[in-house]
Amino acid sequence: MVSPYLEDLLSKKSSVRERALEILVEEFETHVRYELAENHFFTMVYQCKNCLKRGSALEIDLALHLIALVVLTLGAGDNAHEVYEDSLVFLPRLLIKSKLSLAINVIECLSIVTIVAARDFAETEISMEIIWKFMNQESKLPSSVIAAAISNWALLLSATDRWSISHQLWKGLIPYLLKQLEEDDDEHVIVASIEALALIFENGSLQKFSFLKGKYSSTKSMKDGIMEQLKRVCNGTKQNTSKILEDDYDKTSTLTLGRSRITISTWSQLKQVNYIRRFLGYGFTNHMMENEHLQNVFRFAPATTECSVDSDDFELNKPEFEKVCFRVFIPEVRSRKCAKRIHMSPSSLLNKGKTKLRNKYRSFAEETKAGYIVDEELD
Repeated sequence: MVSPYLEDLLSKKSSVRERALEILVEEFETHVRYELAENHFFTMVYQCKNCLKRGSALEIDLALHLIALVVLTLGAGDNAHEVYEDSLVFLPRLLIKSKLSLAINVIECLSIVTIVAARDFAETEISMEIIWKFMNQESKLPSSVIAAAISNWALLLSATDRWSISHQLWKGLIPYLLKQLEEDDDEHVIVASIEALALIFENGSLQKFSFLKGKYSSTKSMKDGIMEQLKRVCNGTKQNTSKILEDDYDKTSTLTLGRSRITISTWSQLKQVNYIRRFLGYGFTNHMMENEHLQNVFRFAPATTECSVDSDDFELNKPEFEKVCFRVFIPEVRSRKCAKRIHMSPSSLLNKGKTKLRNKYRSFAEETKAGYIVDEELD
């Protein structure tokens, strides 16, 4: 029962609130508690907001994580959208006022809530602007915060199409990314910047992200020019990482979940699935098996009892109850001697039958376990 922990969020003791948040985060991370989220989302988000105002760093971190998990569980719809609208009020304030050590968690919460609950790109772009303004503030940001901001901005870009992107808002984005690559040697900043460039190239709207439009005759020539700039600022590890931007780079990956697979063929898909996997951690597989929103996003249909081997379909059914039995004629005069041989001897028909049945159940258990294991990592 998790209901008592909802009440504990109102406790005056920070330690009690932290413990309640830990339990709720673990519950929503490990299981898809849709009914709990639907019935109590308003209460949980409201109480989490109170924790954000008066809590410790750990409490704020847990509260932000829980808000994002609740929205991810709700999926797209009116309830999640209500949280999104509310988050545009309290999360930007928290981003400005909180310590930089908490900024990553605030941006992550905003990104998850937005990518799930925003109804159109206009709403998504509001969150992108909030992150962009934070990235461009006058004070110098730590590399870890810069990397997180770029990565989350790229996540929101991955959910957009080329036609929706503003012609004016993002002109400085590519120069900003190239500057980060030139000046920052932090591995996470490099990866996030290259990843963002890959998404921009894939989106096909280069002219909306750079001031260089008048300098080139076509999108291709602009991309070639940016690649030349990239080669000049990259060396060593940076140069190896930048290879993902080349046209012939194979970005196809396969994620296997039990008997079902998700084939990833675009940077946008790869970005989203890797982000959600990292966010959910060990709970990712359960969410993919049960969370309808994620199944819709990644077009994933988990296999249940049907699977295909060499193009021949078969059904694997586990009976509710089985037992071993056989008929044998035992003359009355020998019944006592035979009974011991039949029931106790390791080589008896009865014990052989029981061994065969145990092996059958072990095979079923292995098949069931395989349905909940991610057995192939994405790049």
